[in-house]
Amino acid sequence: MKYPAAVILVLFFSTGITAVGQSPQQKQIALRDGFVIDGLDGKVSSHGDNWYFAVFEPLTDGQGVLAAGTTVQILPSSMLVKLADAVSAKNKNFRIWGKFTKYRNKNFIYLSYFLPITEVNQPAAEPDSADANEEKIIPDDVLALLRPKRMVNLAELKKPLSTESDGIIADRTGFLRQEGNDFYFDFDALGRNIDSLQMPLLNCEALEVMAKQQSLSTIPMRFKISAIVTGYKGKNYMLLQRATRAYNHGNFAR
Repeated sequence: MKYPAAVILVLFFSTGITAVGQSPQQKQIALRDGFVIDGLDGKVSSHGDNWYFAVFEPLTDGQGVLAAGTTVQILPSSMLVKLADAVSAKNKNFRIWGKFTKYRNKNFIYLSYFLPITEVNQPAAEPDSADANEEKIIPDDVLALLRPKRMVNLAELKKPLSTESDGIIADRTGFLRQEGNDFYFDFDALGRNIDSLQMPLLNCEALEVMAKQQSLSTIPMRFKISAIVTGYKGKNYMLLQRATRAYNHGNFAR
C-alpha cells in the first residue's frame, strides 16, 4: 500500500527518529564550576573581541565531559591580554592553566597562565629486528603513550610573562544590576560620602545563583561578595568567588 508523502512525514516525526549518534534525551553536562585547569592543550582563536580555546583531548571531572575539539570561551582577564598578544599566524596552540566556570550549563575559562606548544614529529616505525620469540619489556601501545604529542615551544616565548596577580575583593556589599545580557555589581557605600563603584561580572555559577535569587524579588537585594578583580583592555571585571544575602536591618540607607 502506498501512503501520501504527508503521512510518511507524520509517521517519521511521531516515532522520534533522530540523526545518527543523537538521542532526544541526551543533554550535555558542563564541567563543574571551579574545576582546575592544570596544563590543558588546545588551539586559541578569536571572533570579534571574543577569544576561544578548542581542547585537543577530552576532559572530564567525573560527571561533566568536555569532548575533544569543544570550543570554550575565555573570560576577559589580564592574562587574556597577554595571550592575545602571544597568538600569531604561525602559533595558535597553547598549554593553559586556570579554571573552568559554569553559567547556564555552559563552561567558560578563567585563564591564569599559558605556554606556547608545538606538535612533536613522531619518528617513523623502525623494523623490528628482535627475535620474534623475545618478549618486549615495554609493549608498543605503552611506548606510544609515553611519547609526548606536543612540547612547549620555548622559541615562541619572546618575553617572560609578568608575575603580577589580579586583585581580591572580600566581604563587600552591594546590589546586582542587569543591563541587557550583562550583569553589574553596584557597591553599597552604606551612607558614606563616596562615589559608588560599579563593576561588570564575569559568567560563573555564583552569578547565576545571584541572578536567580534577585529575579524572585521585586526589590533590589543586598549581597555580600568576595571576588577576583581583573582587567581587560582598560576595563575592570569581577569573577565572583562567594556571594551571600546581606541584611542591613534598617540601620543604613540603601
